[in-house]
Amino acid sequence: DERFPRGTGLESGTRIQSVLCLPIVTAIGDLIGILELYRHWGKEAFCLSHQEVCRGLAKQTELNDFLLDVSKTYFDNIVAIDSLLEHIMIYAKNLVNADRCALFQVDHKNKELYSDLFDIGEEKEGKPIFKKTKEIRFSIEKGIAGQVARTGEVLNIPDAYADPRFNREVDLYTGYTTRNILCMPIVSRGSVIGVVQMVNKISGSAFSKTDENNFKMFAVFCALALHCANLEILTACQQYKFGNYSYISDVIILNILSIYFVFTGFTFQMYHRIRHSECIYRVTMEKLSYHSICTAEEWQGLMSFNLPVRLCKEIELFHFDIGPFENMWPGIFVYMVHRSCGTSCFELEKLCRFIMSVKKNYRRVPYHNWKHAVTVAHCMYAILQNNHGLFTDLERKGLLIACLCHDLDHRGFSNSYLQKFDHPLAALYSTSTMEQHHFSQTVSILQLEGHNIFSTLSSSEYEQVLEIIRKAIIATDLALYFGNRKQLEEMYQTGSLNLNNQSHR
Repeated sequence: DERFPRGTGLESGTRIQSVLCLPIVTAIGDLIGILELYRHWGKEAFCLSHQEVCRGLAKQTELNDFLLDVSKTYFDNIVAIDSLLEHIMIYAKNLVNADRCALFQVDHKNKELYSDLFDIGEEKEGKPIFKKTKEIRFSIEKGIAGQVARTGEVLNIPDAYADPRFNREVDLYTGYTTRNILCMPIVSRGSVIGVVQMVNKISGSAFSKTDENNFKMFAVFCALALHCANLEILTACQQYKFGNYSYISDVIILNILSIYFVFTGFTFQMYHRIRHSECIYRVTMEKLSYHSICTAEEWQGLMSFNLPVRLCKEIELFHFDIGPFENMWPGIFVYMVHRSCGTSCFELEKLCRFIMSVKKNYRRVPYHNWKHAVTVAHCMYAILQNNHGLFTDLERKGLLIACLCHDLDHRGFSNSYLQKFDHPLAALYSTSTMEQHHFSQTVSILQLEGHNIFSTLSSSEYEQVLEIIRKAIIATDLALYFGNRKQLEEMYQTGSLNLNNQSHR
């Protein structure tokens, strides 16, 4: 070989037949050395193609295992995106041998990155532990992850604190020190939907070009999984308004199955089995709904109700006691809605159907019951009546409905109790368990035929009022309440409270 005119310089009585030379390159592309491997005469020569094929097959096998695992996770936990994200993050860490991993999703509407699932650097039974915490958000204009989300380009940072783009907020929040970063966009249909960030290479001073290449291949499959998960959430939101369950479930199931169809040649037998299970589910839900919807006699009786004149003045007071008027509670709520929002704010028939079905879905528990719901709704009514002009029409409607529904289907147990005893609701909702269930029940009742009191709103108004209801119900979680109250008190005492600021509202 003309590239070795004087041999290798290492011959010692035996001739070297074949040489394999490998460059040693840093994460930023600097060549720092050469590794030379030799074989003597009489031995089979090195074959780069065999080496590359073996390496590629090993990586592909590992990737196929990951895809099967992710697909299984989807079928086992169709409603829980957290399990999917954990699988993605665990595999990504192992792929590039990173100490920590973070996955941020992109909120294009608010131009923010957000995450509520964090790698805490601990292991259980050989697997990393990810902790579900209060969601953190930061501007897409900040940090390494922000730049990757904006540009869609891979960033390999050997020294994080020496890079001016590095956002130290996450380190301050988690108490962790970042040394080096490999950050990759997750792109779906030409748009960045997430950012995976590998932190601190374990074996080596920084992430390599090989890590980058492997990570790029992996990001394609992340995009597919996240696209399906986000589609599930999006279609669920559409279901809130349109109630087209059959179409939506078809879309979700087919998109989830696409993972198998594309990568494992899955057969249609599984699809038919899932469709059969779906039919069983729909029949079960139909039977349950029969027992949780008010009768015609109940809502028709409410339509003809008139509040006694003697109560019209008393009901305006904060200290009004609804206790003695149990048979009037639904009528009292109709009166409060009309006084606060106007008699034409809702179709009366739909409002009466909605109220009586909400009543039917409160359980007979000592505290979080129908009486408590009407009491809280009355308190909100008094607040609204004493603060005319402070709340928008949508806020008035949303807050009154949220109060009436804020403890729907409460079982009388705390969130910590449900989580401790592995209740199915705790598996469905890892944070604010009962509060998320209350909101879900509210939306379920709105979806019932003749119950959607917001059907006359535009699409954007409908989304806004649902978000008002969701935030109000979630805020009743005591784990969030005390922190929110402290923050509100501080703003009020310092005079910084500004109700023109949407976050303060």
